[in-house]
Amino acid sequence: MKWISLRITELCCPEEVLLIRRELEGSAGIGGLEFDVFSRRLNVQHDDTILSIKGLIRRLDAIGMTANPWREVRHEAIVRTRKDIIRTATTWLSGLTLLAGIVFHAMAFIPHKGYIDWITEDVTPFTQVFYGLSIALGLIWILPKSWRAIVRGCPDMNLLMFVAVIGALVLGEWFEATMVVFLFAVSNGLEQWSMNRALVAMRTHVLQSPLIARCLESGHAQAVEVVVEQVEIGTLIEIWAGEMIPLDGEVASGETYINEASLTGESLPVTRRVGDSVFAGTTNIESTIQIRTTRRVNDSTFSRTMSMVSQARSKQAPIQRWVDKFSFYYTPVVMLIALSLMVIPRLIFGEPFDEWFKISLVVLVVACPCALVISTPVAVVVAMTECMRRGVIVRGGQFLEAMASIDAVCLDKTGTLTEGSPRCEDVWTASDVSQEELLGYAAALESQSLHPLGKAIVAYAKAQGITPLSIEHSESVIGCGVQGTVNGTAMWIGSLRWAQQLLGQSDLVNPSVDETDTVGLTTVVVGQGTTLLGMIAISDPLKAGAVGAIEELEALGVRQIVILSGDEQPTVDCIGDQLGVTQRHGALMPAQKMELVVELSEGHNVAVVGDGINDTPALARAQVGIAMGALGVDVVLESADIALMRNDITRVPWLIRYSRRMKRTIRNNILFALALKIVVLGLAVFGHAYLWLAVIADTGATLLVVLNALRLLGSVDRD
Repeated sequence: MKWISLRITELCCPEEVLLIRRELEGSAGIGGLEFDVFSRRLNVQHDDTILSIKGLIRRLDAIGMTANPWREVRHEAIVRTRKDIIRTATTWLSGLTLLAGIVFHAMAFIPHKGYIDWITEDVTPFTQVFYGLSIALGLIWILPKSWRAIVRGCPDMNLLMFVAVIGALVLGEWFEATMVVFLFAVSNGLEQWSMNRALVAMRTHVLQSPLIARCLESGHAQAVEVVVEQVEIGTLIEIWAGEMIPLDGEVASGETYINEASLTGESLPVTRRVGDSVFAGTTNIESTIQIRTTRRVNDSTFSRTMSMVSQARSKQAPIQRWVDKFSFYYTPVVMLIALSLMVIPRLIFGEPFDEWFKISLVVLVVACPCALVISTPVAVVVAMTECMRRGVIVRGGQFLEAMASIDAVCLDKTGTLTEGSPRCEDVWTASDVSQEELLGYAAALESQSLHPLGKAIVAYAKAQGITPLSIEHSESVIGCGVQGTVNGTAMWIGSLRWAQQLLGQSDLVNPSVDETDTVGLTTVVVGQGTTLLGMIAISDPLKAGAVGAIEELEALGVRQIVILSGDEQPTVDCIGDQLGVTQRHGALMPAQKMELVVELSEGHNVAVVGDGINDTPALARAQVGIAMGALGVDVVLESADIALMRNDITRVPWLIRYSRRMKRTIRNNILFALALKIVVLGLAVFGHAYLWLAVIADTGATLLVVLNALRLLGSVDRD
């Protein structure tokens, strides 16, 4: 089976989601469905040999859903379709004819009945014309959906409204019937407006990137503007001060400050010089630079991030699945209550049929679950958008929800708690090896490494004027180091623990590191077979916000904070002492980290925070895996449930706080929607509610739920 994406024009409410699920879910050739209501996108996993794309589109068309193959539009405006314009026009006409009907209705009876009681009088035939025209204009949009609901046995809001209108007309309540039709049309318009309002608000917070690149082509004296989709890797492009960078690349000439806030959430500009990487969607704020592109537009960090966010929006959080399941039973139950109110009082107590029939119609209108169903997805999507604005990419609402219940956090050391910019402090060599030779071997072995310690060694050798030796072959040994062939000789470089195993010396220590060291120096050992060549002592100081982050986690009720590191135990102990963390484990292989996470998960909800490279097994086994420093590193971006675009440990307690706020917002939305319906139901049962009041209550609930969710955007850091 393969996945395809379709744009569904009518997909703007959970009601359409339920309709599509009932039509497609469980059908032959359908493997899975994913919905992104905000983008009107449907992802379908299907078997093309059983159900073709054309067949799929025909089935969607049969239930009133206009489907077209998805085409990515990076700067999509909210465009009103012809149907939207006609719907708005008919709503206005319906309102005008309703107003005319009210005027003639009132003029006929106010002189005799006063300014209040006229509304209870039977309408004149002349007034019926205006009321009838208003009803007809509104029913244009209700009837087709009502008929499909009847044919498929899936009662929805349109069918409930149709029954309510017909029932009111049977009772001779022309004013009530007309008000219901008009207010329902207005409520649909307001609901669409509120969803568009949410979408516009979120689009102002998400990434943007230019559509045009200024290319410096050979043979041209001036730059040529080219659509970014046509720019190849290796093209030289020019970015002026104040412009946004259109593609990922490396600075080829010039020096400037780049604002990477759109990707990392950090507004403080960073310096970028020749050889440094820059990314699409970030802004050049000081001087003109030229960059050499390293990726096509569809493979840029911007595009990959947006793709992840789009996929995340289509995945349901557990609380959302619960609400959907609840709503599935809610509507039939309320319809049963309405039927009971219509029949039982008449049959058992001899109550007037007309009165209880009207009450049952009010209950039918109240049965609309729209505000209830929309309460969760809108809050989840808004929350994920705010996370994205702050440089936190969440791969699904379920992970953001899970963060709210985290009570144990496991932290890697290097790059997570420490700066991740290590510095070589001392070099010790065996008697027959010079420092220059040792650094040449070490730099050669680490020349292709992504590990911060490896990068530090290469940078130190370069600073000493040492050119790395040629390396014919290298292989990374996860959790240990690197082994390879340098100048035809097999060599290795790695942790002290690994060196002890390779050399058979369990008591091997770095003679250049004082036993009383309180900085937490890390020892990297270089060897050839079973021969020790030398050792390098590397420092990596704590991040400025690490101590505060640990204190904040404890204040949030995180009961277990554990350091898991592949570094030697004394180094880990030094870091733990500085942070006040008593549970720390050093000299761990990736599999051992995973075992400790599994053990801790038996009594706790665990989040693991690491670099996404050596920590992949542990990240995978945690309730939530959080990868640090994902900007420009694909393996990090893809390896975890949540990716932090920059190495900011303070984002972890912020995530816990923010996820708890999201859950409170969802809970408040659900309680408000249910409470309002219960109040209107109570009023209806005691004869104090009207059909038009029920419609207003439902519309108001939907609007307030959306607006309450929008409060999560741009929210301050508070509980």
